[in-house]
Amino acid sequence: MSLTVNHKDNESYLGDKPLLKLAREKNFSELIFILLAEREPSKDELSIFELILNISIDHGPDTPSAKAVIEKAKGGENIGEAVASGMREINDVHGGAQEALMPILYKIVKEKLSAENIVKEFVENKKRLPGFGHRLYKDNDPRAELIITTLVENGLGEDYVAASRALQKSLKDITGKTLPLNIDGAIAVALCAFGLPPSLGKPIFMIARTPGLCAHYLNNKPIN
Repeated sequence: MSLTVNHKDNESYLGDKPLLKLAREKNFSELIFILLAEREPSKDELSIFELILNISIDHGPDTPSAKAVIEKAKGGENIGEAVASGMREINDVHGGAQEALMPILYKIVKEKLSAENIVKEFVENKKRLPGFGHRLYKDNDPRAELIITTLVENGLGEDYVAASRALQKSLKDITGKTLPLNIDGAIAVALCAFGLPPSLGKPIFMIARTPGLCAHYLNNKPIN
């Protein structure tokens, strides 16, 4: 569950704290974390969480979500309809692989499952391991590497970083292909480091990507 705003005695509360007080004390990223995670982030968690939001804000006009928004904008749809069409494109492949990868990372770390055996099972069933590979970044995804490097520098999630590296190595050993950890995969590592549930993977990406989708709409809306 996540927090929502409630009203009592003509005052708004986020959880049990007055929203107007929090609005003066916290920045937007911190409020997002509190709302979704139902707790305040540590200083290092907040720094990495803000990095995730910043990196994910947009990735150009060729992403599935941006393409959908641009098409609607050029067709004269209002911004709400257009951005909603982009949000519908965020799924297990685009922007949401965290939700599928996080349980795998948790099992490797907490249940001591073998990364190699997990990869073998995916390959044998002809399934794509979530969070690895990218249409543009063939050797490494610089966005993902920045998140991972920052986690390591702050001493967070070392077990989950190691688990992601073990999965990547096993993919290379078993398939012979270089399939780098992508941004979805790196976000999954970070969210596991924070101890958050997989269900927050897509919402966090959607929150981060919304400003970018709004910008694509504004850039492609017909001028009256």
